[in-house]
Amino acid sequence: MSIGRGVIRGHWITLRRFLLTFARDVRDGLALTRRGGGPQALDLFRSPARGEERVVVQDEHTDGLFTVEYPDERLPVYERFRMLPVLVYDDEDGNVRCTSCNICAKVCPPQCIWMVQAKSPKGTVVPLPEDFFIDMDVCMNCGLCAEYCPFDAVKMDQNFELANSERHQTHVFSLQDLLVSSAYYAQTHPEAWSSDDETSERAKVAKKKDQRLRKALGVPAQS
Repeated sequence: MSIGRGVIRGHWITLRRFLLTFARDVRDGLALTRRGGGPQALDLFRSPARGEERVVVQDEHTDGLFTVEYPDERLPVYERFRMLPVLVYDDEDGNVRCTSCNICAKVCPPQCIWMVQAKSPKGTVVPLPEDFFIDMDVCMNCGLCAEYCPFDAVKMDQNFELANSERHQTHVFSLQDLLVSSAYYAQTHPEAWSSDDETSERAKVAKKKDQRLRKALGVPAQS
């Protein structure tokens, strides 16, 4: 008899959460909003625009079913969530922080990073990347490249919507695909950007900026 009560109690909990889902949608004004499936050719419900999707926070206070109807609903993206590496450039002058030192490529476990060093008009190697490549299908999102970068140039981005129908060319990101501004990083990682370590590292990079640019242009250093 106790087994029968347990089965009935389990079904009641499931039915209760099912009904609470509809009550929650009515309460939040989402009763006529389609949840899940993305844009449709014939849609009787209002589909949220890109960037306006409902963010679902699932905690001990959440009532109803615990399903996130992606892409019409999304989980919150927290600051420490990481996906692919990106290269930061400074908004003030467009200076790319990467010096093409190759440390990130050496510490990369799946060896998905490679780069081409830039050269000055005299043909000498300068501390700037002419090109920079990351194979997103090979990257394991470990973040070692960002951790070991001595010039604070490599950071981990939060963009996880990278799928498409072609992978042999579009999934190999070049320098222009990887560049993001310092303002973008400050917006997506506000706590890290304002930390003491980040502030100190930016000051060190700024001191060497003029020296790097002069060497790249073949201009003699100031005495």
